[in-house]
Amino acid sequence: MSALNPPIRPEYEIAVAALPERAAARPLPWRTRLWQQPGLRRGLILVLLALAWEVLARWQANDLLLPTFLQTARALGEGLASGELVEKARISLLVLLQGYLAGVLAAFVLTALAVSSQVGRDLLATLTAMFNPLPAIALLPLALLWFGLGRGSLVFVLVHSVLWPLALNTYAGFQGVPETLRMAGRNYGLRGLRYVLQILVPAALPAIVSGLKIGWAFAWRTLIAAELVFGASSGKGGLGWYIFQNRNELFTDRVFAGLALVIVIGLAVEGVVFQTLERVTVRRWGMQR
Repeated sequence: MSALNPPIRPEYEIAVAALPERAAARPLPWRTRLWQQPGLRRGLILVLLALAWEVLARWQANDLLLPTFLQTARALGEGLASGELVEKARISLLVLLQGYLAGVLAAFVLTALAVSSQVGRDLLATLTAMFNPLPAIALLPLALLWFGLGRGSLVFVLVHSVLWPLALNTYAGFQGVPETLRMAGRNYGLRGLRYVLQILVPAALPAIVSGLKIGWAFAWRTLIAAELVFGASSGKGGLGWYIFQNRNELFTDRVFAGLALVIVIGLAVEGVVFQTLERVTVRRWGMQR
């Protein structure tokens, strides 16, 4: 025997006993199926937080400092029933929508320039290094000086809070697009804006959606904080002004009701708008688990 002439081994078969007839998959117990619902788990967390809040407030026994969860829920229901909280939320959301869309548009233009030329990349790197660490609320006095006591001041600080995190996330997503996709786009003759929209944006969509979510969170909390100052200056405003006004009048349950509505709107946008966007795009395309 040698390496050139290896031994020939006889072939043989092993009989394997047949498996018992059973269902290919057994249904999970109803408790397991129920626990796998994310809405139920998150709802349970909210219920536990509400119970802890109620117990802590009753133990402290000082409604001026910390009203109970039931008192806050009652104040929230009364504010919604009277229409006051609905109107305040409408004012805030209209301003937020204007600033958010303007910030998204500005971020897209900036990142499109960054992927198109070296000058655009230098511009994006310089501007984000300068302005991204700057708190948006710190620009409110300057915005009031430039735009006066109007909606323009709030839109200005909202654009600042949305622009930089969204631009950074979008550009990072563009940088992570595989070279194969880039070459495919160039082979099809795509250039400029068509190349960005048809190749880079779909491939970088998970990073873009993440930037949109971060920009939304920054914009929402910046708006509420700005309305505390802006509302106090102009005598009108949205939810931030509602919170500030009731704090001055020592209606602490209404203050917590305003804060609760801010949280509810944030949860609704996160759970409805962004999760729907992810489900019909990146999850459907297999780009995200």
